[in-house]
Amino acid sequence: MKIYTAHGEVMEKPLVSICTPVYNGERFLEKCIKGVLNQTYRNFEYVIVDNASTDQTPQIIEKYRKKDGRIKVFRNDQTIKIIDNFNACAGHISENSRWIKYALADDYLFPNCVEEMVRVGEMDPDIGIVSAYRLYGSRLTNAGLPIEQNVGNGSDMLKKHILKTVNVCISSPNTVMYKKSVFDELKGFDNDYLHADTELALRILDKYNLGFAHHVLTWTGLHKGRGEDYSLARGIMNREYMTFGLKDLRKYKSIQFSDEEIDQISEKYADEVVMYIAKHLAYFKWSDIRTMLKETPASVKGKLFKAVARNCPLYLRKFLGSVYHYKDYLRNKPTFEG
Repeated sequence: MKIYTAHGEVMEKPLVSICTPVYNGERFLEKCIKGVLNQTYRNFEYVIVDNASTDQTPQIIEKYRKKDGRIKVFRNDQTIKIIDNFNACAGHISENSRWIKYALADDYLFPNCVEEMVRVGEMDPDIGIVSAYRLYGSRLTNAGLPIEQNVGNGSDMLKKHILKTVNVCISSPNTVMYKKSVFDELKGFDNDYLHADTELALRILDKYNLGFAHHVLTWTGLHKGRGEDYSLARGIMNREYMTFGLKDLRKYKSIQFSDEEIDQISEKYADEVVMYIAKHLAYFKWSDIRTMLKETPASVKGKLFKAVARNCPLYLRKFLGSVYHYKDYLRNKPTFEG
């Protein structure tokens, strides 16, 4: 495959840094590494940072390091926060790299992933992040853009994501690719958040365009111990998304919202908060529910009772469903080792 500049000129294939931050990933890591090494795009380096794993992760990494000189291995002396390890990966990549592609240890990149993402990313010099369709288990996600659209205006994409009318690049860092210069400019992931990839994607869209490849390029594995399940169970995702998508709207310089749009956003979050409470009341998650209500913005709190009145049968079914599955919940409580 040839890579073309925005002016239609053939260019050398840019260097891509593929990064795998990993902690105790022995169950899935080998599949992840094989997916990276099977990429049709060959001009890449592969950086793996072991976050002081205590299982067979180091041995698996060493096995493949001996086979492929593009693999660079680093190990933290002690376990650090998961987001800090993501940033640590980026800190080890080549200065000559043009793109950063994360390959999470429990997920998978299909063979044409990097090739298609680079092809789209080089279409427009103002692209700062590239996304594509993904398989979430067996379900297709990130759909929503017209099939002929490969480049989305950043501010337009940002506003649509905040209004929740589209969701094509904030699902997982495994699903997107970052332009290195943009990643460095914005100082990477903010470790105040577990969903720092979503927060970074929104900051990028505030200044740069989105590239989108209309191919299924990544797979997200569903298994016990996933960070996303833990986040949903504790209400972390709801709370952080309310911060990115409502509390902090003023930090986005390229977009503005009318009072009607703010009201619309608040209503959607009110529905999500009530749904969380309805589900977790059955699990006696009083601490998490109190935290949720404490961190819910006033504009959302003012709509909670209306949300209950509007969708009471739905919330009741959610509560009764949680009661019915209580024993299953106890057997499969979400856990997370960052």
